[in-house]
Amino acid sequence: MKKIQERNVDAYIYLMKLEAKKWTLLHDGGHRHGIMTTNISEALNSVLKKARVLPLISLVELIFNKLVKYFHQHREEAENCVHPFPTRIFDEFLRIELKSREHKVTTYNPREGIYIVKSPIRVSGTGNNVYTLRLNNKFFSCGKWQTYTLPCSHVLAVCRENGSRTDAYVPEIYSRQTYIKTYQANFHPVLSENFWRDVPFNLTFYPPNMKNERGRKQGKRFQGGNGL
Repeated sequence: MKKIQERNVDAYIYLMKLEAKKWTLLHDGGHRHGIMTTNISEALNSVLKKARVLPLISLVELIFNKLVKYFHQHREEAENCVHPFPTRIFDEFLRIELKSREHKVTTYNPREGIYIVKSPIRVSGTGNNVYTLRLNNKFFSCGKWQTYTLPCSHVLAVCRENGSRTDAYVPEIYSRQTYIKTYQANFHPVLSENFWRDVPFNLTFYPPNMKNERGRKQGKRFQGGNGL
């Protein structure tokens, strides 16, 4: 118990040395768009899991080829997209729009953009929640709009009630144009080893010992590898 408390204190001291906007959703100013980019390390682990225990040259080659393929696939998808948003965002938007038809909207002050939205009662007994929406300030008491920046079903219900365009409340980051710009970079083929420049050092790597350990997944992990 004492060790756990010491670790918590160490973590607190470490976080207090950092800017709050770098590790809290409350102070990030919306730049990280909620929690969508906070698990990037796990995503990289999943993409590059086949690159483990490879020689250095093979590892770099695999990563490079994956990036080329990844950018090519998304570039084609972006250029062939017929919707105002990328396909995944558009599908999610349709799902939210369908859900919004179940809500009941009460108009309080249309000039100030103040509405009350009530969700339906579910068979499970959940629902029947009442939320306040300030459309002009892009504030909603459910918190979903502020967290994900994509309008939730309650916002779309209000838009249908007052006849406003729903896409006007979707940020530019979700647009098809932004999707195209993200993957517009071009990669150039890597020349063969005959064209590589000589380097003034030798790189030596000793294969690590492998050991099976318990974890989230039963797999092989490094133990005792030597460096340069």
